[in-house]
Amino acid sequence: KEKCSGPRRSRLTNGGNCNCNYKSDINPTITMSNDSLFAGIRFDRKKFGADIARFQKKNADTSLAKIQSVTEDEEIKETIEAVSAKKRKRKKTSSEAVDGFSVFRSSTSKSSEKVQADDDESIRLKKEKNKQLERDAIFRKSHNIHVSGYNVPSPLQSFDELKTSYKCPSYLLRNLAELGFREPTPIQQQAIPVLLQDRECFACAPTGSGKTLAFVCPMLMKLKAHSKGGVRAVIICHSRELSGQTYRECKKFAKGEKFRIKLMTKHLLEGSDFSNFPCDILISTPFRLRLATQRKKLDLSRVEYLVLDESDKLFEPGMFKQIDAIIKACTNPSIVRSLFSATLPDFIEDKARELMHDAVRVIVGRKNMASETIKQRLVFTGSEEGKLIAIRQSFAESLNPPVLVFVQSKERAKELYGELAFDNIRVDVIHSDLSQEERENAVDNFRACKTWVLIATDVVARGMDFKGINCVINYDFPDSASAYIHRIGRSGRAGRSGEAITFYTEEDIPFLKNVANLMTSSGCEVPSWLTELQKKKWRKHRPKRDSISTKPDKVAKKQVTEKAVEEAPAEKDSISTKPDL
Repeated sequence: KEKCSGPRRSRLTNGGNCNCNYKSDINPTITMSNDSLFAGIRFDRKKFGADIARFQKKNADTSLAKIQSVTEDEEIKETIEAVSAKKRKRKKTSSEAVDGFSVFRSSTSKSSEKVQADDDESIRLKKEKNKQLERDAIFRKSHNIHVSGYNVPSPLQSFDELKTSYKCPSYLLRNLAELGFREPTPIQQQAIPVLLQDRECFACAPTGSGKTLAFVCPMLMKLKAHSKGGVRAVIICHSRELSGQTYRECKKFAKGEKFRIKLMTKHLLEGSDFSNFPCDILISTPFRLRLATQRKKLDLSRVEYLVLDESDKLFEPGMFKQIDAIIKACTNPSIVRSLFSATLPDFIEDKARELMHDAVRVIVGRKNMASETIKQRLVFTGSEEGKLIAIRQSFAESLNPPVLVFVQSKERAKELYGELAFDNIRVDVIHSDLSQEERENAVDNFRACKTWVLIATDVVARGMDFKGINCVINYDFPDSASAYIHRIGRSGRAGRSGEAITFYTEEDIPFLKNVANLMTSSGCEVPSWLTELQKKKWRKHRPKRDSISTKPDKVAKKQVTEKAVEEAPAEKDSISTKPDL
């Protein structure tokens, strides 16, 4: 008898079945020897002979099954060991001899050599790329170029690279040489390679730094074949004067090639049949271009290049809806869009990122900074009457034409023109009330030095390129940082030196710190007391200023107006004292 391993440890009975129902570790089918079965007891073999025979046969069968099971286990174990040994067996390398397969050894060796050569070439190219990135970073730092974006192309170091690296046509290089372009400016060095690789970009560079060539040059290089129908490139400018100037520059750069360059004028808008309109480059203001698309006269679905010049002005509330409609009309999926301006406010940068895909940001110098070649100074005049005295005194002491004078409204432009016209000075004025022909004549006479002094509003301050302006006078204090930068940027263009004078009165002193900061950022010295002033946000609306005119009728009208203003409160008080009815 064997004891059960269960918790009750009862004895085995009935062929090994335990009364405690616990599954014993002892297999009841295992055969026990006769000695262990009958040890310590007396057993009557005659009485239980049949049972003994039955148990002995069962035990024999069980032993045979056990032997067979052990044999199978040993065979499985040997198989597993053989497989494991096969996996652990070291593979022969290509350098080891393989009987009957020497040809495969040679092939494997050649393949390994090829892989090694490819790895070496990849490492070499990676090192060369890193060296090029270092050279580009050093070059950009030396030219004060700041870029951001993925995989920005290397800057252009000379116009000769246009031919060697980008296959520039000979006519364009010849025109650049004839127009006096010897070396690319910083904005041209970076913006031209970006656009030539069909990357969208928004760029900010000082006034007079060559932004027009930066987007016209790659446009002409990409538009190789002439258009048989439809507009292929569009340049949007905020004013008619700037549109006309850009049109003339494009014609100069494309000289010698039969590019169809069109300027959207009133005559073209009203009389042309746009259904079959062969045009490579179309230059327009937002209003006229939007009018053409609204009338279904012009299809912009084939436009490949879209340029927004002076983009900060184009995205102002008065023009944003028109610009947005034009952008939506340009449905070509492969269109390349670019924005250029001398100032880049944060909201313009946000708009550019929403509009463009994988764009490159290019900043020359510091963002929203005036040109460092312009000498800037502030002149206190006390009042509006003092301004007229100061400008006459300035002209009497040292009139160095051409001089550009900025005022805040067309009414004040007319008044100042009326005062200076009798001072024996060749003066002219330009504003929105003049016809297109009169405005063009005023600009042409000023460019030809037939006019010494040109009085203008902020419309002329943006984008207009007047060669050799010696002095800019801010007769009225600017109402924003961008207005100041664009105004004085008419002088000191293309690396030339210039001068900017800003008049200010008692009313302008709270905003004087804003201009002082702009002067400091461009390297100009300012008095120490200006830096100690508290900075104040720019005015949202232009202030009302006294009339400039000193004519008797104007003075009388001014006195009557002042008298009416003084008497108005008294009348109001007398009315308010009446008893309620």
